[in-house]
Amino acid sequence: MSDNPYRAPTPPAPPAASAPAAPAVAAWSDPSLDAPPPPRRQVEARLVWRGIFTMLGAHALTMLAGLLAGLVFGQRTGSGPMSDGGHAYVFVVVGVFAQFILGIVALVTGIGGIIGKDGGKGSGILIGWVAGVPASLIVGIVITATLANA
Repeated sequence: MSDNPYRAPTPPAPPAASAPAAPAVAAWSDPSLDAPPPPRRQVEARLVWRGIFTMLGAHALTMLAGLLAGLVFGQRTGSGPMSDGGHAYVFVVVGVFAQFILGIVALVTGIGGIIGKDGGKGSGILIGWVAGVPASLIVGIVITATLANA
């Protein structure tokens, strides 16, 4: 009798049970990479406060830099490269640019600190930057109004 071509083939036999083998390790792998990461350092309140006050001080420095630039480079005459604005115009331009640069620096160092081992200082930097933005805005409006009326 010949085999029927329309019949399903017989299933293969189940694999034989084998003893558990040690996991295969490549020659280049480092066993220390399989170890769990070391525990993170606990967030200390003093580092958070240090980051907050660092950023509030940086906001104050950007306002001071804008004020000094406005007083030094602002013009009262109608001619020259800055003929459109006086002290207030220069203060606003320099202050906005300085705050923009401060924001980039705060985001990079804050996120880098949180991802790295120093989460307290990184989160303090971000908190201080966020808290300093509205304060700088209010102080900037007051300084701009004062310079414009002077």
